[in-house]
Amino acid sequence: MNIKILTVIFSLFFSNLYAAGTDSGDSAKTNYGKDYKSAIKLIRSKDYDKAIRKLKTLTTASSTDFTRADVYNELGFAYRKSDDFDNAAKYYKKALELDPEHLGAIEYQGEMYVDLGQKDDALSNLELLKTLVGENNSYYKELNNYISNN
Repeated sequence: MNIKILTVIFSLFFSNLYAAGTDSGDSAKTNYGKDYKSAIKLIRSKDYDKAIRKLKTLTTASSTDFTRADVYNELGFAYRKSDDFDNAAKYYKKALELDPEHLGAIEYQGEMYVDLGQKDDALSNLELLKTLVGENNSYYKELNNYISNN
């Protein structure tokens, strides 16, 4: 009787071990993380069109490396840097709908407002950042500097 129990336990252990090693979901999540990091590198190198294409493939992805709000925020940034303010506004809005306190989206949306000559809206975003994280936070400082220099 004990041998049968041990046999069942070992078979369950090895079947779970095998299944965990072959789960395509785990590798997909890892690839999503790599794709996100690749998109960020493309943005840093100012290859916004390629970054946009890569980020759009991640809008439905789930990963521990990023959130959907992060993806929408970076899409907004890439579109803004491409002078496509309609799409930039759309994606910042989506990021903030998913995470109303997404600091990057609040900052970048504020910068977009400055670019569009909407200083009052930019100041509203700056005030929101001040409320959320204070004046010593880098997001606040970056937006404040952007407003002051443009």
